[in-house]
Amino acid sequence: MRATIVSHEVPPESSAAEIHRFRFKLDDGNAPPLTESISLRTARVIVDNLADGNAFIKMLHAIVQTPPGDYDSLVGKDFPDHYRSNPGADRRMPGPDSEGPRP
Repeated sequence: MRATIVSHEVPPESSAAEIHRFRFKLDDGNAPPLTESISLRTARVIVDNLADGNAFIKMLHAIVQTPPGDYDSLVGKDFPDHYRSNPGADRRMPGPDSEGPRP
């Protein structure tokens, strides 16, 4: 998987600083890329509760660790999944059977 930050939106002056929004693209190479957005506040909550482990989490760590004045420098930055960068690792990629029961 690869995560790419595609834009950064500065919040209105009347808003909290936590409302910075980042649009990003997730591409696993198997399906069309998915484009979504996340707020700085949500990124902080996820980073506080999940260990680093994949491209998406690496991207969130970068957002949280970047000083506010440098957020625009993240636009265009790629975060590859470290499992993909080590293809010799014997790590089975999850499939539909790993998602648990469905209603």
